[in-house]
Amino acid sequence: YSIIGNGQVEISGDLSSLELSPGEEKSLTFNLFSIIPKPGIEYFLLLELKTKNREKLIPKNHLVAWEQFRLPISRHSIPLEPGELLPVSVDFIDESIIVSGDEFDIQFDQNDGFMDQYRYRNISLLKNSLHPFFWRALTDNDLGNGMTERCAIWKNAHEELLLQSLDTSNVNNTVVINALYLHEETQTQLKIVYSILGNGIVKIKQTLFPSGNNHPELPRFGMKMTLPKNFKYLEWFGRGPHETYWDRKTSGKIDRYKGKVWDQTFPYVRPQENGNKTDVRWMAFSNGSVGLMAKGLPTFDGSVHQYAYSQLYYERNSQRHGKIDIIPEDQIDWLIDYRQMGVGGDNSWGARTHDKYTLPMDTTIYNLEYALIPFNKENKLQELSRVNLEH
Repeated sequence: YSIIGNGQVEISGDLSSLELSPGEEKSLTFNLFSIIPKPGIEYFLLLELKTKNREKLIPKNHLVAWEQFRLPISRHSIPLEPGELLPVSVDFIDESIIVSGDEFDIQFDQNDGFMDQYRYRNISLLKNSLHPFFWRALTDNDLGNGMTERCAIWKNAHEELLLQSLDTSNVNNTVVINALYLHEETQTQLKIVYSILGNGIVKIKQTLFPSGNNHPELPRFGMKMTLPKNFKYLEWFGRGPHETYWDRKTSGKIDRYKGKVWDQTFPYVRPQENGNKTDVRWMAFSNGSVGLMAKGLPTFDGSVHQYAYSQLYYERNSQRHGKIDIIPEDQIDWLIDYRQMGVGGDNSWGARTHDKYTLPMDTTIYNLEYALIPFNKENKLQELSRVNLEH
C-alpha cells in the first residue's frame, strides 16, 4: 500500500497475506496520524495486489489489481488576497477591453466578449480566442446511434451566440468582466464571468441556463482555445496516463503525469474524439520559458491536440486514417470541459450512452469553473496548484 499526496509517496508498506475465500470480506486499518497534511494537498490510499510467486505465464510481483481511495485528511491553504497583489488596470481602446498588470496584459473583444489575447512577460499565450464549445468529434458509437443528426443543433452553437450585455468593473484590485449570451435557436442563455487579478490569474465561471424546451443532450459543456505550437510540454494531475471518459475512467489512476502534447493523441483508424482526461485537478503547458496552467475549481475534464480539433470531425465517404492523416500542425487546441457525455459502447449500431452519463437539456444548470494561471520556469507547478482562489 501507499499513501500519496500530490503524486509523492508519504507512507508505503506491505500488508500481511490476505487469506480470503471468494465473496469473503476483511477490514483493514491504516494509521493516518503520522501524516501532517500540507495546505492544498489531496491524499490518496493506493492498494495494489501482486502475485507472490512466479507462475507459468505470470511473473512474480505481477500487478493483478489495484484501487485508489481519497482520504478524509486535508488542510486549507490561506486564500489569495487580491488587494495585496500588484495593481491591475482596465482600459477601453477602440473595440477592445485591455486589462493589464505588471507582467501581463489581456484583451477582450467588445463585439463578442471573448478573451482573444493573453500575454505574459511579453509572450503571447493565445493564438485564438477562448470561447464556449459544445460539440465533440463523433466517435464510432456516436455515428451508430444517430448523434450526428440528433445533436446537430449544438455543432456550431458557439458561433451562433449573441452577446446581450458586457459589463466591466474594478473592485478590490480585481477586474470583473461579465458577458451574457443568448443562443436564439434553443433560447439557451450563457453567462461567462472573468475575474482578473494583479498577478495575471484569470478566474472563469461559465454557466448555462437551459430554456426548458425539448432539446437534445449536449455533447459537451466546455470552452476551447488555441495556443502556439511551441507550448508542447504538458503536465497534469488527474486520471491517466491513458485517455479516460465519464463512463470509461476507473482504469485511470489519479496521479501526476507529464508528456508531450502530440503523444496525447490516440490514432484510431477513423479520426474521432480521443485523448480526453477526467477528474483533472490541474493541467499545465510550457514552452520551456513560460507556461499556462488551468486549475479546476474543483476539477475539470480536458484534452489537448497538436492540430485543429476539427481535423477529427466526421467526413462522410472519407478515407482519412487517424494514424496517417492526422499530423502535427502549427497550433495546439486545448479543450476544458465541465464534462462531455460518455462514449457508450453497449454496441456500435444504435445503443446510446447511458442516461446517467449524458448532459440533458431539461432544467439542469451547468457550471464550469476554473482559473488560468500564467507561470515562468522559476515557478513550481506543485506550489501554483495549491493557490487558494476562494475569494
